[in-house]
Amino acid sequence: MKKTFWIFVVLFISTVVSVSAYLVNQSDEQKNRIVVNGIENLTFMNEISEDHYLLFYPSDSRTSQEFTLVKEVSNTGKTIKEYEVHDDTIRRINVHQKPTNPNELYISFFGEAVIENWYYIYDIQKRSFEKVDLPYFKYDTGVDHIMHYGSDVLLQNLVSHKTGDQNLNEETGDFQMSITNDTEQKSYETDYKLVPLWSPLLKLGNKIIYAGNGEENNLGVAKGAIGLIDRKTSQTVYMDFGQKSSQFYTVYGTENYAYIITNKGKIFVLNQDLTFKEYDTFKSVPAQDSYFTDSSGTLLIDQDRALHFVYSEQNGPVLGLLSFKGEPSFSPMDKPYIQLDMNYRILYQDAKQDEIYMIESDGEKGNLLVIDHKTFDLVYKIPIEYDHLLDFVVKK
Repeated sequence: MKKTFWIFVVLFISTVVSVSAYLVNQSDEQKNRIVVNGIENLTFMNEISEDHYLLFYPSDSRTSQEFTLVKEVSNTGKTIKEYEVHDDTIRRINVHQKPTNPNELYISFFGEAVIENWYYIYDIQKRSFEKVDLPYFKYDTGVDHIMHYGSDVLLQNLVSHKTGDQNLNEETGDFQMSITNDTEQKSYETDYKLVPLWSPLLKLGNKIIYAGNGEENNLGVAKGAIGLIDRKTSQTVYMDFGQKSSQFYTVYGTENYAYIITNKGKIFVLNQDLTFKEYDTFKSVPAQDSYFTDSSGTLLIDQDRALHFVYSEQNGPVLGLLSFKGEPSFSPMDKPYIQLDMNYRILYQDAKQDEIYMIESDGEKGNLLVIDHKTFDLVYKIPIEYDHLLDFVVKK
């Protein structure tokens, strides 16, 4: 009995010592953090050492983190410094990069139930953030996302710009949002017929194109279509390409063409005159469960090609090159760093550093993958903590 008592005493003391050491270590880390007020004041980003990376863990009240934590790490993952950025205009980040202007990243926010009339632009060469306000709205409409292609800046609002509300139809569950051309400062309210998805907005001639879900069919599956908003009349027409049971995702757009992926692996190429061609683009791989990821599954590396993930439950993720030149084609790449049991998020490419940044995660642990932007080979595999909270990366 005495022996058992002393065993518990030893275990208790060991636990207290371990917890105390952890808390002291955490306290020391917090004391040593450099505090920065305002994300636009991150001037130190031009002073970090070569082959060091800045990892951004944005503010998230759901995890009781009221500031943006920035970690400077080596290419082996060793923490060099920590920065605490206090800025209530920044929270969880979604990054979008256009091939026509790869130096600028468009940043919108997600995660918390708040409505904010602004987004950010990050200048890769200058390593600077710039807040872009949207002062022309009568109501707080928010930014659902700013994924778009084309010469104008397009964004999707969280609510209708006409009412400041989603105007929920309680009988059908449908609601309304708005789509805004920020370049022209003009907004278009979406119909109940087609609720926008989280996929890029495309400008094609005098049309703005979005993908969405409409009324459910007899199987309880929402009918997919694309909406084409006339920029002059504000009227919307809908197309389903004769595919009554398909879901559609807008993936890319140029001045002359819009590229639409279906959940069955087809790509429709739409012309300005609204004629189209259908292609069996993913015939180079077995049937997949997913041909499009609504965020961070596609990165345009130039105006003709994209890094693109497809996924199947049986074989896991497949990374390939999706070409939009001529007939769209998908060429899978056999890269040993892509693992069957991992999930991947592509962030962006820094052409100046010749690198592409990707987050690898299995739900518990993860890595920052630094990829060569020409060969797509692995440069560094950097272990990271809290991979699901890491949204942004900067290299010296």
